[in-house]
Amino acid sequence: MANSREYTDYVLDQLESVGVILTTKMFGGLLLKVDNKQLGVISEDVLYFKVKEPELHRKFTQMESDPFEYDRKDRKSPVRIRSWWSVPDEILEDREQLVALAYEVLLQGSK
Repeated sequence: MANSREYTDYVLDQLESVGVILTTKMFGGLLLKVDNKQLGVISEDVLYFKVKEPELHRKFTQMESDPFEYDRKDRKSPVRIRSWWSVPDEILEDREQLVALAYEVLLQGSK
């Protein structure tokens, strides 16, 4: 689950206007936090955002986002984590859309 330094730097640069992003290693990936709230994780050069609310879950589904998956030796099928959803490339490449989506993720539960 390695990440390239270039991809990580790119994601952090795209998200710089969201605020100070703290990174922590997690399961071979990198956890992203803003103001002590989980924003997302980077795993295998894919950015996933933390999705908790049904409305936001529907939005990610409509964007044809994929849930985070990983393989385990004791299972034939991958483990799917439905609270982490991939950010589509077209969103990642559009800083304005990415930042707006990041704010939606960070504001979950505070309405």
